[in-house]
Amino acid sequence: MALFAFAFVAAPKSCQWGNEAYFWTGVAALIAFFALPVVLHAGASLLARMGLGLAFVVLGCAVWLGGLFAANFRIICTLF
Repeated sequence: MALFAFAFVAAPKSCQWGNEAYFWTGVAALIAFFALPVVLHAGASLLARMGLGLAFVVLGCAVWLGGLFAANFRIICTLF
């Protein structure tokens, strides 16, 4: 939820600092999403925890890309 909300904070300044900040925030969030079930022992086995972490990463990627397009980021800031 916070990653999606941050997209709307960073989008107006996407050409100055927003693209880079949203990218690195997303990378940190995906690492945290994968590590969360492993650290909290959320599954019976290590394989189950890693599978749950992978599912969180896939869901996080969907939210990350959804925020990128919903907040209307400028991808190409300057052509020359």
